[in-house]
Amino acid sequence: MSTIESMNEKDQTLSHRRPAVEEHMSEEKTDVSSNEDDKKVFGIRQKRFRQIWHLVAWLCFTAFLVVAIVLDKGGPISVLAVAYAFTTLYLISSHTPDDTFSRPTKALWDTSAEAINRIPLRVNQVIGYGIFPVALILTAVIRDDNEHGTRVERIISLCGLLFFLLALYATSRNRKLIHWPTVATGIGLQFLLGLFVIRTYIGQTIFSYIGEFMASFLGFSSNGISFIVGDGFMENYGNTFLIGVLPAIIFFGAVIQVLYYYNVIQAAIGCMGRLIVYLFEVSGVEVIAACAAPFVGMSESAMLVGPYLEHATNAELHQVMASGFATISGSVYLGLIGFGASPTHLITCCIMSVPCAIVTSKMRYPEEEVPLTRGKAINLERPDAEVSFVHALANGSILGMQLCIVIAAVLIGFLSLLGCANYVLNWVFLFLGVTDIKIERILGYFVYPFAWLLGMPVNDVYQASKMMGVKFVLNEFVAFANAKKEGFFITASARAQMLATFACCSFANPSSLGSQISLLGKMAPSRAGDIARVSVSAILAGALSTVMSACIAGVVL
Repeated sequence: MSTIESMNEKDQTLSHRRPAVEEHMSEEKTDVSSNEDDKKVFGIRQKRFRQIWHLVAWLCFTAFLVVAIVLDKGGPISVLAVAYAFTTLYLISSHTPDDTFSRPTKALWDTSAEAINRIPLRVNQVIGYGIFPVALILTAVIRDDNEHGTRVERIISLCGLLFFLLALYATSRNRKLIHWPTVATGIGLQFLLGLFVIRTYIGQTIFSYIGEFMASFLGFSSNGISFIVGDGFMENYGNTFLIGVLPAIIFFGAVIQVLYYYNVIQAAIGCMGRLIVYLFEVSGVEVIAACAAPFVGMSESAMLVGPYLEHATNAELHQVMASGFATISGSVYLGLIGFGASPTHLITCCIMSVPCAIVTSKMRYPEEEVPLTRGKAINLERPDAEVSFVHALANGSILGMQLCIVIAAVLIGFLSLLGCANYVLNWVFLFLGVTDIKIERILGYFVYPFAWLLGMPVNDVYQASKMMGVKFVLNEFVAFANAKKEGFFITASARAQMLATFACCSFANPSSLGSQISLLGKMAPSRAGDIARVSVSAILAGALSTVMSACIAGVVL
């Protein structure tokens, strides 16, 4: 009780500090917004011009949707309808007072909370903590064997999820402070996301369409690279990683920077952040890092919350790092597609890993202090923002080129080292009369039990375990490159491909650990010691988040 009381006292102290600060910030925002509204575009005040432009754009979008539905030419109408719904909601929220929706929502929330509070606490806990475990068990047990997996495989996936949760609990820094509502919410949200994406028609349609679009993204960059190397060179070497994939990463970097310039990325991350803050009861710093990581990667997501790191708690530092390790960036996503991975599986895993990274981090390193941004969404700060579209495009292309050089150097270094190590290993065992010994094979035997716990088909467990072993010891590029070389994405079953892709879709590897410690240490020099201390625990939490996502996918599939 003393710990809880001290935390409440700290929280009360913070609540006395915040009003003045928030009032000052709101005054600054009002001044800035009023100055922006006074600007004129084509002789019209900027605020009025924005309203007219949004109305025209919405009417055009509405007309386009109506025509598409009437003609019914076989396009993905459901995807277009979802995009229309989100666009409409965004435009409505942009041009209505803040309390238009917040006041009735708050009233509904308070009424519901009051009704729930009338129910005995024990009943609330049983229902709240029991609904998702029961749903997972029924999903694994009730369904018959099908082409996606057997009942036994689904039960093994469920047991694997339980095993990894128990491992997190047993190795927790402070088991008494684990916030179980956050854990239950994270697992439940993952389960619902898995059901939506894997089992529902609209979910499959939307994510398949996104995956196919991202896969075709590789083709757009051919217009630029063919101008550099010529059409003849493209015909001969267009399918290589150098020509077929790396230019797409440059293109992706340019697109992301342009989206930053037009505040699209900030708006998407901010919307997700405001929702997750209330669902998980975590700080704004942790939420922004978790939501941004699948879009921009672990380094950029950490940079977005850089100004807050000096005053972050150790648990927040742990969460920021774990969220980065638990997913991949869009540029790396394109590279893995080039190795044969399913774009739909990669996107699904990245989205599911957002709540799971919060679960694994909060179980490994529970919050022991009171974060300054607890329960608050924070604004994204980018002090190095570009001044024009061309500036953003140029900066993004340069950053993409730098990333290409890093990726190419890492692949050359790691694959060369792996070949050298295999040669030495074979030379040593040659004296014992043993040949064809490889590090991948040794790692496969070591990781075999964990791959089996994912619910893999028995015939594919060993190939998947080799892929997982290389990924966690070296990196994800080498793992997917080896898997493509051995034909895993051709010969393995669809279930094995999906679960292995889920398990390996992260930055949780030793090379990422060093770069993340260095980056965060530069942004928060006074916290360098704390960052180094929590880093190993964070990378374990990141690795377990994708493995647990694979288990949930194995239950749902």
